[in-house]
Amino acid sequence: MLNLLKRDLKRYSKVFKPFPIIRTILFEHSFHLVFFFRLGFFFRTIPIIGSFLGIITEYFIRIFFASDISCRAKIGGGLFIVHGHDIVIGSKVKIGENCKIFNGVTLGGKYTEIEDAPQPSVGNNIILSTGAKILGDIFIGDNSVVGANSVVLTSVEPNSVVVGIPARYVKKDVQ
Repeated sequence: MLNLLKRDLKRYSKVFKPFPIIRTILFEHSFHLVFFFRLGFFFRTIPIIGSFLGIITEYFIRIFFASDISCRAKIGGGLFIVHGHDIVIGSKVKIGENCKIFNGVTLGGKYTEIEDAPQPSVGNNIILSTGAKILGDIFIGDNSVVGANSVVLTSVEPNSVVVGIPARYVKKDVQ
């Protein structure tokens, strides 16, 4: 947990000057959201009471940050959440390294009637813009951008930009 948290903090600290680490720890609410997610994920590893502590942490995240992020989601280091409100991340979601998530993003199952509906996986160095909805058993390839308010229902190739409802390619093989 500490290694992932250090990578998250390093990513946030690049943005804020002066005194970037102190300012981030004390005043950046989006970093606090990431911190509580990491804490809840850690709690779930503790035998017997860990599951209960994880549920309490998820509830705190819902109330305090107005986001519904499952502490069972697997999220890599360097996570950067911009405007940490109204974010939904399901329990089976996998997110790679160095991803940037804006407010209003949803990553979850496509079908609400199915209890264990498959959920998306997101590669490394991804930008999920404001209001993007990524739904179902799909993969967003490395170094891709999902445009604002896009609805992604099919997998996205690496190094791409997708926008629209449903999402369509604007650029492919962007380097």
